[in-house]
Amino acid sequence: MLRQPIITVLGHVDHGKTSMLDAIRQTAVAAKEAGGITQAIGTTEIPAETLEKISGEVMRRFNFSITVPGLLFIDTPGHEAFTTLRKRGGSIADIAILVVDVVKGVQPQTIESIQILRESKTPFVIAMNKIDMIDGWKSASKFFIENFDEQTLETQGYFEEKFYHVAEQFNEYNFRVERFDRVTNFATTIAAVPISARSGEGIPELLAILTGLAQQFLKNRLETSTKTEGMILEVKEVTGLGKTIDVIIYNGVIEQNQYLIIGGIAPTITKIKALLVPESLRDMRTEKKFHPVSSCVAACGIKISAADVGDVVAGSPLRVAATKEEAETILEELKKEKETTEINAEREGLILKADTIGGLEAMIHIFSSYPIKRASIGQISKTDIILTEANINPIYKIVIGFNVNPSEEAQQMAKGKGSQILVSDVIYRLIEGYEKWQTDEIEARKRKELEGVQRPGKIRFLAGCIFRASNPAVIGCEVIGGSIKAGYTLFKLAQEELKDVGEIKQIQSQGETVEEAKSGDKVAISINGPVVGRQIFEQDVFYVDLKSNEYKMLVKHQQFLTATEKTVLEEIFSIKKSFDPLYGF
Repeated sequence: MLRQPIITVLGHVDHGKTSMLDAIRQTAVAAKEAGGITQAIGTTEIPAETLEKISGEVMRRFNFSITVPGLLFIDTPGHEAFTTLRKRGGSIADIAILVVDVVKGVQPQTIESIQILRESKTPFVIAMNKIDMIDGWKSASKFFIENFDEQTLETQGYFEEKFYHVAEQFNEYNFRVERFDRVTNFATTIAAVPISARSGEGIPELLAILTGLAQQFLKNRLETSTKTEGMILEVKEVTGLGKTIDVIIYNGVIEQNQYLIIGGIAPTITKIKALLVPESLRDMRTEKKFHPVSSCVAACGIKISAADVGDVVAGSPLRVAATKEEAETILEELKKEKETTEINAEREGLILKADTIGGLEAMIHIFSSYPIKRASIGQISKTDIILTEANINPIYKIVIGFNVNPSEEAQQMAKGKGSQILVSDVIYRLIEGYEKWQTDEIEARKRKELEGVQRPGKIRFLAGCIFRASNPAVIGCEVIGGSIKAGYTLFKLAQEELKDVGEIKQIQSQGETVEEAKSGDKVAISINGPVVGRQIFEQDVFYVDLKSNEYKMLVKHQQFLTATEKTVLEEIFSIKKSFDPLYGF
């Protein structure tokens, strides 16, 4: 027996996700004589008879009929809702709608959505929204194909330009996209349905394509079994009922008075007191009253009243059992599932945290190219900070949390120890955030290694610029390569010998003391040690006296050197090497 495919909606902010869901509901409600819609907890079901009324004409054009009992939409769109739907091995969402503004095209959250869908292996169709914003577009019918043929050639051309610009953007992410009525192979091409959430245009075609794809490619996935499985969407306080859980059942049947086994941080057993649905079937988002039902068959959304659900988190898996013994067996299975997903290794590596098993599994997959020291479910704790501090390699001194936050104690400890905590509710922001932090951290540490290391520099003693002959010598000079700072020691090559010049005591430019002088600068410097006319002379060329270990450090981090510093570094190496064959080794 087939169940309804579960459909979720993703897309960039303001591209029309919520408006499109509203348009789908309104289109279905308008088909009153066909049964309208059934709104349950967190979901909207469009039954087969309503689909036939709305999209039957389109389905016949594509030579198929309805075999699924309907479509089940998750009411809350976006990344966060999709994250809640994660289970081991992927998502409970069978197919997704990716909403894209046809005028604005692919945006940052569109890209994130593509990555999320790809990582979870969730098939999707594209709803190319806001076609009513195309210059000259007129919506006379609810069917896109009929409307398109009625547009002027100029408007059609403008639409094609916008549509295929977006299709080309998807091509950059290795997705072939085509208008749904031009697709020749739905297995290799993503179908894009032009719609207007404002007018409802294109909704019949969108529902038809979703139905057809689910029936053609997801038939095995939609086969139900006797094993009841579900997932918690939300934990809510309801007057007169206390804490309740909104769940989606995606396999089997759930019945009143059964035992409820909830997975997650601390898998637990409770008993179902009541199964509840909204009293109104029109708009569940504003509905406050509920009435009990005896059972719910997958796929369905339902509210459950049960004891001890206060600490349950969204995204936790749930199962049911008829007896206490069966419940205990399932509880052990869920505990084992948690244990086999979590990682505790005696090695250097990252600390990963997530709120659910599905989320943790996704994290482990995303960070699989890095060593993982610990991966576990729950809030970021002091223990996690202690574990990350034990890492020797600084790029692993970080705790990464998916859909979780640090405790106050963990935050304070991390602040005191200088450990990093990175959290997000979008998994790809975590990997991108970590890689950026890692790059910045490595660069900062490399720069730190260069602190106290003299940089390559080359200066010329300018003629007529003797301000003091000794104790210290004060002369005018030009930096002809690299840079100099106070404290740097200098040498010169004279009569085929290396001669120490002395240490720069101070640098002045136009009467003001400066910390550094760079290539092209003309400055006055004071030098401890030499006497003008004895050890140093006008037109002499001085080099910063780089020790062998300084040279090696500069070569190691030469990406931080300027072009002139690199040139001077090679000059210094050439000079020093001719006197000391082991210089730089």
